[in-house]
Amino acid sequence: MNNIKKVFLIYFKSMKVRSLGLDIRQLRYFITVVQEGQITIAAKKLNMAQPPLSQQLKNMETEIGSKLLVRNGRKLELTEAGEMLYQKGLTLLNDFDETISSVKETGEGLSGTLSIGCVMSCIHYLPERMNAFHKNYPNVRLKILAGDPYRLTEHVDERNIELAIVRSPLNTKNLEVIELDIDPFVFIAPANWEHLTDLSSITMNEICNLPLIALHRINGIGVYEIVLDEFNKHGLEPNYVCESPDATILLSLVKAGLGGVMLPKSVLFNFTHDHLKVLDIIDCTIKTTTAVIWQKDRYLSKAARHFIEFFSD
Repeated sequence: MNNIKKVFLIYFKSMKVRSLGLDIRQLRYFITVVQEGQITIAAKKLNMAQPPLSQQLKNMETEIGSKLLVRNGRKLELTEAGEMLYQKGLTLLNDFDETISSVKETGEGLSGTLSIGCVMSCIHYLPERMNAFHKNYPNVRLKILAGDPYRLTEHVDERNIELAIVRSPLNTKNLEVIELDIDPFVFIAPANWEHLTDLSSITMNEICNLPLIALHRINGIGVYEIVLDEFNKHGLEPNYVCESPDATILLSLVKAGLGGVMLPKSVLFNFTHDHLKVLDIIDCTIKTTTAVIWQKDRYLSKAARHFIEFFSD
């Protein structure tokens, strides 16, 4: 272990002010190669040819005096020294980028790009706030990334985006949270299901006897699991005929008559009710919380802080 610490110390002792740009660039190259797993893919992402990138990695290993990467088939894997350099270097790069951003903001005022994420079923929270933000800060370009809560939380953690609008359940560890709404579930069925025409509400038992479509995210615990748990509490087993992680797809299938779906009520803000029958669920206890999330105890750009103010108000 002492040898690993020595490797790390030797490398970062070489970071003199006059060569900081070169060292930061080398470190960025190394981290990109690790994340992509292949030099060819990393070179494309870095907009450079493969041979110069390979040479930069060799230069780093020569300077450090230790192997950083080893080949395992087509993939590159970290050595113990490489793992330490990656973990410490990732922190250093993030701190460096945050410092540059902070300095630019201080010197130039509010500008640049603000990257945010949003679950598609929560998109109705954005348009008016984005319009108001743009009027107040016209030099800030807004970039929106869609995804499920699990993936967007990962993007916030990896700092690909600064904040996100998501639905519960989610892991709030290391996150700051502003809760926006608590949302009950409703049952959404095809409008042409004649046996539901005169109803305004429905029970879990009645839902269980119908063909159902599930909102099922790709990773993590989400709406699918909490709905399934609600059925289990009633001693019921749902008749699922289809599932998708996209609420837009689900509602299109409902309109086509494939089945009904249990979703948070506010999902319907994004869609017309044409060809849909929306029923309250008498004995359903589950709810979801919509929230704005961002990383706790980390740098947040001035643009992001001002955007969050629109939700605080």
